Amino acid sequence: MVGKGLLANIGAHGEPPLGLNYHAEMGFAGQGGLSNYEVMRAATSSGAKTLGIFSSLGSLSRGKLADFLVYPPGVDLLEGEISQKTRQLLMVARGGRIWDAETMVEVWPMKGKKQTMPIINAD
Repeated sequence: MVGKGLLANIGAHGEPPLGLNYHAEMGFAGQGGLSNYEVMRAATSSGAKTLGIFSSLGSLSRGKLADFLVYPPGVDLLEGEISQKTRQLLMVARGGRIWDAETMVEVWPMKGKKQTMPIINAD
């Protein structure tokens, strides 16, 4: 379908631990035949296009909201098993703040503040 121009999207439901299922979904898309580049596109710009919000987010462009992930040197998301590589996060940037990905302790602009994760599906 992607080869015919349709948009693929990555989605997970927010079950604990937060974020883990999103990486698994990316792996499933790769196992389904998408290249790592196509998986990354499905996880970013294609989702924003499908939701009609690509003018505001979905790519790193001037004037757009930009939450993004930082990986250590040497991590190449375009080669190998993508769901394993995407978990090798170094930092998370969201809402103008940067956190250490392993501890979710803020490193910029305020050092030491722990990110509070929302309770999802508490019942």
